[in-house]
Amino acid sequence: MTARRLAITLIVLAAVLPYLPTLNDYFAQDDFGVVGLLSSKPAGYFPRWFTMPWTEDIWGYVPDEVRPFPALTYQIAGIFGPSSPQANHVINVLFHAANAWLVFAIAEAAAGLSLGPAAFAGLVFAVLPMQTESVAWVTGRVDSMPACFYMASFLLYIRWRAGCRVALYWWSAAWFFVALFTKQNTVTLLPALVLADWMLLGRRPSLSWGWVRPYVPFAFMTAGFLALRLALFGEAARESTLTAERVRLFLIDLSTHVRRMVFGEPGLNVPEPLFAGRVAMAGALVYAVHRVFGHRDGRGTWRTVAYFSGVWIGLAVAPTIVAGYASPRHMYLASAGYAILLGIGLDVFWRARPEPAVRRVGIGLACAVLLAYAVLLSRDIRLWGVRTSVSRAAVLDIEREALAAPPGTLILAGPPRRSWDFALPHAIRPPFVDLDLTKRVSVISHSSIHCCPAALWEPYTRQAIREWLDDAARPPVVALHWDAESGRLARLSDRDDPFLRSLVGMLLDTKDVASLDRLILDILDDYVVGRTAGAPAASSPR
Repeated sequence: MTARRLAITLIVLAAVLPYLPTLNDYFAQDDFGVVGLLSSKPAGYFPRWFTMPWTEDIWGYVPDEVRPFPALTYQIAGIFGPSSPQANHVINVLFHAANAWLVFAIAEAAAGLSLGPAAFAGLVFAVLPMQTESVAWVTGRVDSMPACFYMASFLLYIRWRAGCRVALYWWSAAWFFVALFTKQNTVTLLPALVLADWMLLGRRPSLSWGWVRPYVPFAFMTAGFLALRLALFGEAARESTLTAERVRLFLIDLSTHVRRMVFGEPGLNVPEPLFAGRVAMAGALVYAVHRVFGHRDGRGTWRTVAYFSGVWIGLAVAPTIVAGYASPRHMYLASAGYAILLGIGLDVFWRARPEPAVRRVGIGLACAVLLAYAVLLSRDIRLWGVRTSVSRAAVLDIEREALAAPPGTLILAGPPRRSWDFALPHAIRPPFVDLDLTKRVSVISHSSIHCCPAALWEPYTRQAIREWLDDAARPPVVALHWDAESGRLARLSDRDDPFLRSLVGMLLDTKDVASLDRLILDILDDYVVGRTAGAPAASSPR
């Protein structure tokens, strides 16, 4: 096996092996709504997603997201059983492996790194703990997929510029089209290519047709995509949300994301001055080695550093300024730039003189970085496994309770947020359970567990309680609470404690959304937790 093939094999293994335990992980959070909707769509539905929101109104509103290609992957996974998560997890892991290879290839072709440092960049990307949400969580695919097509388009363009066949240019344009209709954050590829030509390839900007011509297809597709969004949603890029407050929150989120990317989740507790100091020390070490032992063209090295630190990361995170919320997966594409920066750092050691001595120091530091990230990644993957196991337990427990209870029973459910955010009522409908449990019982929860907290949660919750109270048959109420770490169920019914019925009835006396939400949480956390989960009373058979 050649050194290059060995490097690619190691990168793919580093991207795949840590995530093998996730293949049997259950669905969590948004997964229920997305999988439930898209896995049921017929094969001929695909073209319609080019002109409509891919998740329709399952969140209680119509999102401005035209994403036919992610939707297609859920259709494909659904062929293997919509209630089984394995196919979805396989797709996620394969995309992550492809992305790790693309980082390696971009590090070679665009950053000019030699084989060892480029392979290190690919390995860093593969084992970064920050990637866990994008790979272990089924819905995290909405960030690993666009990153794949974005980087594929970028790489093919760079290789075409290097003198390879013209077909690569048209394949680059084709992958950009796919990227646009995977997620709207990929609109930044055009400036990324223009600046790469200048900063990485030394092609000075000019007003000539020869300079402009390669960008025309990319500009045309970008403008067409934004025009489509404008026609469908009235906004091209959520520009109405771009306020001073949103910018302030974006900067806070960005600081958190960068610390998380560099140091992992524990790094969130690193004070800003200490964080900046650590980064500065690492940069100073690389610069000192470069100045004392290096032999590369300094101007070229620092242009490359500037591109992958400022341009790549900046363009990758810029669209999140209008996202409205912060998530680690928003840094998935940006982290490719960070991985290549670390590769550049190793390359300084790799090419230094005297070669054997300095290179060993660099390799030792690189191994230490990979080991630290691998340990943090293993921990984060285990945490996702806990989330999904608790999610699975919640589905089974509610199904068992609903089928055993009399019709009209009110179930107050309290799964952990990190397992069931936005899950109800999708998680208690087919394909995740055999029967639509909402036709038999009413299940209420605190707002974050409901699919539509902003629009539908309060009226649904109050109506469900009112109908339960007005039922002449006086069906029971059952409160269920799951421990976030162990999944242990605490169960309390009004047959065990008649006061529970009065507590739930008091929910109708609350005056606003916040007080309703707070009282539900108080009942679950203060009154139900610690109770022994007894078996549900026997009633109608399955």
